[in-house]
Amino acid sequence: MSVLRGLVLLALLSGCSRDEATAPPHVIVLSLDTVRADRLGCYGGDPSATPRLDAFAAGSDRYRACVATAPWTLPSHASMFTGLFPFEHGTHGFRVDEYVDNVHPLHPDHVTLAEGMSAAGYETAAFVANTVYLANRFGLAQGFETYEVRRQPARAMTDRALEFLDTRGSDRPCFLFVNFMDAHRPYGMRPHAELARLPAHEHPAQLLERLCEQVMLDGEAPGPLGERVSGLYDEGLRGLDREVGRLLEGLAARGLLEGALILVTSDHGEAFGDHGVVEHGKDLYESLVSVPLIVKAPGQAEGRVLEPVASLVDVPGLIAAAIPGPSGSALRSDFGRLPGRHPVTTEVHFARPRELQLYGERFQRERVALRAGRFKLIASGGEVELYDLEADPGELEDLAGVAPGRVGELKRQLDSFLDAAAYQGERLLPAPPTPVQRVETRVLGYSGGK
Repeated sequence: MSVLRGLVLLALLSGCSRDEATAPPHVIVLSLDTVRADRLGCYGGDPSATPRLDAFAAGSDRYRACVATAPWTLPSHASMFTGLFPFEHGTHGFRVDEYVDNVHPLHPDHVTLAEGMSAAGYETAAFVANTVYLANRFGLAQGFETYEVRRQPARAMTDRALEFLDTRGSDRPCFLFVNFMDAHRPYGMRPHAELARLPAHEHPAQLLERLCEQVMLDGEAPGPLGERVSGLYDEGLRGLDREVGRLLEGLAARGLLEGALILVTSDHGEAFGDHGVVEHGKDLYESLVSVPLIVKAPGQAEGRVLEPVASLVDVPGLIAAAIPGPSGSALRSDFGRLPGRHPVTTEVHFARPRELQLYGERFQRERVALRAGRFKLIASGGEVELYDLEADPGELEDLAGVAPGRVGELKRQLDSFLDAAAYQGERLLPAPPTPVQRVETRVLGYSGGK
């Protein structure tokens, strides 16, 4: 493994001068909340929607497939920060019969990427737009010297990140994490004044609520309403693309782009009616867990498409592989996972309170999926589903009944992996939300209403 990691490091640093290769690079991680891979042009989506992200990918390493570790924010970000799957770090939902926060925060005993980067001599800063599940009370601020949580649109997030880089007053390398929310409901982070001018039935959140009722309560196809809500999502994605492009341009203008390690990904996708699901957090189909993973190494100019199926648990390992010297070695000892060298799973543990209130028992279940090459096994209790993602990317034909041998083989692999590393530590409960956080919970759709 040490030889392989050394080869990865050499590959990442190819094209750098000797001085550049020995200096730790700035590291910037952009988490595009709720962005599903197939909506980016470089992943087969409409190229007019994401021209700046596509241009960035053209000069970077783009993983052909990356699987979120969960279909919602907190467990997926905990995986980005620890290199562990939710069943290993324990930060996931639990069953409840009433309206409470039913998710375990990240335990402080876990070593986070920010803690590792700080020990490696980095200044660590995070600017976060998800004010609900990335709030400090869920434990993800561990290791960050600066951790600002404020619900604001991508333009403000880009401004804040560039302001930080201009004023930080440190000669240490920087680890910067930025979370954007413009692809999350209510799609586009429009100013409140603009939303207030809309008739109630035209409000994006109300259109989305109608789609949820139509699909998940009435059992109807999404139809034109689904197309309209999907279009609102694309509007938010276009605005996000503009601001990510402006952030990259700002890095270039400051002489920081070429020598930095920059990683762009997402925590989960979004569904608009496929498999009877709207939004996210409820199931494990590709629209919910297939996310982009684009990595630009220091000095990299030519792009590559990489075949190993990646996971969000690989984020810390990919960063550690680019840090030279003893600091990099220490990071790699804590974060050794890299794409293609471990099983890839994704999981969801019971519904959040909103789903409990609105949809009864349907989403009150634990489901886990294993991605093995072109095949994907989903297991939930005693039920299984099997899909061939190359032949059937929409997961329309369940092969479990006609391929029992493959189902058995993949189920054994999955059970062995889960049993070997299941989290056995203390289960924490979150601190009560503040009044402002309760409002944000409603605005972001986790408790109904606008």
